[in-house]
Amino acid sequence: MAKYLAKRTLSGLLALILFTVGMFVLIEVLTPGDFFTPTRMFLSADEVDALRAQYGLDKPLLVRYVYWLRTFLTHGIGQTTTGFNRSGSVTAGLPATLIVFIVGLALAYVFGAWLGRIAGWKRGPRGRSLTFLAVTSYTLFPPFVGFILAYFISHRAVELRNKLIGNSIDWVGVDRSAMMAHMSFTIIAVAILVFALGAGLARMFGKRRILSPLGKIVAITIICNVFWWYEGVFVYTVDIWFSAVVPITAFAILSYGDFLLVMRTSITGVMKEDYVTTGMAKGLPDRVVRDRHAGRNAIYPVLGRLVVSLPYLLSGLIIIEQSVGWPGLGSVLFAGVISQDLPVVLDGLLLIGVITLVVRLVFEVSQALLDPRVWRPV
Repeated sequence: MAKYLAKRTLSGLLALILFTVGMFVLIEVLTPGDFFTPTRMFLSADEVDALRAQYGLDKPLLVRYVYWLRTFLTHGIGQTTTGFNRSGSVTAGLPATLIVFIVGLALAYVFGAWLGRIAGWKRGPRGRSLTFLAVTSYTLFPPFVGFILAYFISHRAVELRNKLIGNSIDWVGVDRSAMMAHMSFTIIAVAILVFALGAGLARMFGKRRILSPLGKIVAITIICNVFWWYEGVFVYTVDIWFSAVVPITAFAILSYGDFLLVMRTSITGVMKEDYVTTGMAKGLPDRVVRDRHAGRNAIYPVLGRLVVSLPYLLSGLIIIEQSVGWPGLGSVLFAGVISQDLPVVLDGLLLIGVITLVVRLVFEVSQALLDPRVWRPV
C-alpha cells in the first residue's frame, strides 16, 4: 500500500511540473508583449528595454521559467513582475472560489447522481426528458447562465436577506476574505467528521450507510450553521451565502448534467448484473433495487469522472465568477491577464493544478482502501 501511494504521489508531482511547464510556455506564446507593453506610450524604447532587462523579461524562456519557479518557492504565491508580493489578491480570491466550488459541486453531484439513476433505470419519456435537460445544461455558455441568474435571482436574494438579517450589516473590522476562508475550513472539517462518523456508525450497526448523500449535506449544513451561530458570526455567513447564491446556482446547473449522463450510462450497465436480477426476482421494490443495489455499484464511474473533469469544472467556475462579479480566483486571473502580469496568472493556474492533484490523490487513496485489488499485485 505504501509503495502504491508513493508511486501515485510521485506521478502526480511529475504531472504538476509538466503542467506548469506547459502553461508557462503556452501563456508566453499566446500573450503578446509583456508586463511593460502598456507603458510603451509613456516611456521611450530604451527605457522599456531597460525595465525589461531589470526584471529579467529579456532572458530566454527556460531561464524565466526557472526564475518564476524559484520565486514561487522562496517568496510564496502572488509574486508579480514588478517584484511586489500580491499574495493578498491571489490568496484572497481562493476562499471565495472554494465556497462556490464545494457547495455547488456537492449539489451537482447529489442531484446529478439521483436524476441519473432515474433516467437510466427505466427508459421512457421521463428518462429522455432528463437526458435532454442534462445535455442542454452541460452545453450552456457559462456567462449566459450567470447573466440570467443574476437578472432573476440577485435582487430577490437581497430582499430575502434584508428580511432575515436586515440591510445594515456592520462589516467594519471584519475581513470578508478571512471569513470566507473560515467558512471553507469549517465546511471541509465538518464534512470529514460527518462522513467518518457515518462510516463508523454504519460499521457498528452492520449497515452500509446511515445517511443518504442528501442527508449528509443537510447534517453538514445544520452543524456548520450552529457552529457559526455559537461563534457569533452567523450574520456574516448568512450575508455571504446570499451573495454567493448566483455563482453557486450557476455552477451547479452547469455541472450536474455531466454527473447525470455518466450515472445514466453506468446504471444501464449494472442493470444486467446477477445481483440486480436476484433483487428484482425476490420482489423488492424497484426503488430499493435501483438505489441500494444498482446505484451503489454504479457510483464509482461518477466519482472517477469527477476527478477527471475537475480542471474543466474549475475553469468553468472561473468564467462564472468573472461574469457575475464574484471576487474569486476568476477576477484575479482576468485582472492578471489584462495587465499581462504573468506571475499572478501562473500562480492562479498553479493553485488549480494543486487542488486537482490533492483531490485526485484523495480519490485514489479512497479507491485503494475500498478495493485492495487496485494496489495489490495480481
